[in-house]
Amino acid sequence: MAKLNSAEQTILDEIAGWKGRKPSFLNRATDVVSKPITWLTEKVIPDSVRASAGSMAESLAEKLRDLTQLTVDKEKVLEATRQYEIDSQTVLELRKASIFDLDNVSKEFISDNTRMAALSGVGTGLVGWPGLIADLPTLFMISLRTIHQIAICYGFDLNDENGEPGHREFELEYMMRVFKVATSADVIQKQRGLSELKDFEMGREIELAEGVGGEFTARQMGKNATSLVSQRIIREIVEQTISKKAAALVPGLGAIFSAGFNYVYLQDVGDAAFMLYRERFLLDKKGRRKVINIDIE
Repeated sequence: MAKLNSAEQTILDEIAGWKGRKPSFLNRATDVVSKPITWLTEKVIPDSVRASAGSMAESLAEKLRDLTQLTVDKEKVLEATRQYEIDSQTVLELRKASIFDLDNVSKEFISDNTRMAALSGVGTGLVGWPGLIADLPTLFMISLRTIHQIAICYGFDLNDENGEPGHREFELEYMMRVFKVATSADVIQKQRGLSELKDFEMGREIELAEGVGGEFTARQMGKNATSLVSQRIIREIVEQTISKKAAALVPGLGAIFSAGFNYVYLQDVGDAAFMLYRERFLLDKKGRRKVINIDIE
């Protein structure tokens, strides 16, 4: 436990302000553009696309069951931190580093992934529904990769073998809730996502305190986490993203919109992960573990 300095406290104030703000201007703009198209596609959307959306959610959930699918090379992250003279040999040791240095590292990963997502959207935006469906799995996996990389930057390792019972399942669900906050279309959805994240975190803290044993808790967490992620959160993210990305079907604008949409989408994912993992980092340092305050203006 340590007292935060004034600069670190300013970061928490910045995060509180971000929580109360509407999604980014460009995200709102794409939402406005896509609304008429969304209404139209609800009337004419092919059955094959609806089936593909459901299959996509199930497929992503299946990949998440094998947590190795989300493995990020921790050594590459640690190598990136050394460029800022951070001398940490393990991910856990990063929690002792300066948050300002870690911020620089996480911003680099966000920048790299936004460019990757934009490139993936250029070609797929040219071929209508098939391209849209083909692009989404890549977009989602880049998004989850970004969240995972940022988590590691601040010392939170999804695949920490020395973690407490249920650690990996908790971190996976935390990542998915960050993803849901990032894809919010308006401030109301954002508030709900943040509230859900807070409730999940606090509920898990109670579960660990009241569980009848470590092995039992780990088994129940693993069972429940997979079910929740596959049945609800992933489907919500898939459906919301498809409705927004439907504007990519406008003739002549598909490739441009798809590339731009992917870029903004990853920026929003990166911003949400950046803010929420920085907050976890500082609250852990302050001694207030697993508590996320929500300040809505």
